[in-house]
Amino acid sequence: MAFQILTTPLQTTNRLIPLLPTSSSKSAASKTSDSELPPPTLKTTEKLNEAATAKLSEIIRRSKSGDKAWDGYSEAELIAAHELLSRDAQNVAR
Repeated sequence: MAFQILTTPLQTTNRLIPLLPTSSSKSAASKTSDSELPPPTLKTTEKLNEAATAKLSEIIRRSKSGDKAWDGYSEAELIAAHELLSRDAQNVAR
């Protein structure tokens, strides 16, 4: 369960970034009613992605180094999180 909480922001932003418009101008399709929230901007989503990646990397690094304050994660969760970050790095390198 902790793994899902940690990786969901990174997975979500990775899927959302390609769907967001690259320009900051508002199109007719992006207008919302007063009761709806507008979608996040590309810049905001990229910042969230960077923060999620940095935090997940910190958790992996500190947990694997044996830091007692960071020992609440199972080895399987750490391996899966490392795989997710590796996959994300490969997509960026392409």
